[in-house]
Amino acid sequence: MEDELQLVESMKQGDRDAFDRIYEKYCNQILRMAYLIVGNRADSEDITQETFIKCFLHCRELKNNAGFKAWLYQILTRTAWNYGKKAAREYPDEEIEQTAERTDGVSVLDVVVHKEQADELYKAISRLDMKYRTMIVYYYYNQMSTREIAAACNCLEGTVKSRLFTARGQLKKHLMKAEQEVSQYEESEQYGYANQPRTAQ
Repeated sequence: MEDELQLVESMKQGDRDAFDRIYEKYCNQILRMAYLIVGNRADSEDITQETFIKCFLHCRELKNNAGFKAWLYQILTRTAWNYGKKAAREYPDEEIEQTAERTDGVSVLDVVVHKEQADELYKAISRLDMKYRTMIVYYYYNQMSTREIAAACNCLEGTVKSRLFTARGQLKKHLMKAEQEVSQYEESEQYGYANQPRTAQ
C-alpha cells in the first residue's frame, strides 16, 4: 500500500496523479458521509466534488501531512453544513435505509435500536439539527472516535460528547413519540373494528 504521507506531499507539490490516488481512496467515504448528513443524493455528489476541489486547491495550507484525513473531514463538514443551511431537506426514508444498510457502521446502530425500528430511526435522525445529526452519522455510521470527530468538526472533544448526549436524548424522544403514535393508531383501529356493525348474512 502506497504511503499516504508521501501521496499527500506529492499532491501538495501539484502532482495530479497523487491527487487522483487520494480521491480514489476517500471518494466513497466522503460521498457516503455527505449523503447521510444532508439526505439528498444530488447535494451529496456536489458536496463531494466541492470537498475534493477545495482539498486540491488548499492542500498546501496543510501543515502536518499525518493530519490529512481529519483535515479532509473538516472540509467535508463545513461544506455539508453550508449546503444544509441553504435548504433544509428531510431524509428520503427508503434511500437512506438502503444506504445505511450498506455502511460498515450499521451494526453499531442495531445495538441502539432494533432492526424493525429502522424506518423511525432514520426519520428521527433527519429531524435533528445538522450539527447533532453530523455527530450521530460520524459516530455510529463511520465509527469515528470522539477525538476524530472533534478534529473533523474543528471543535473540542467535550463539545462532541455533549452534542452526542443531546442527540441521543432527542432521538430517544422522537422514537418514543413515534412508538406512542403507532400504539394509539393500533388501538383506534382495533376499537373501530370491534364497534363496526355486522353485515347481514
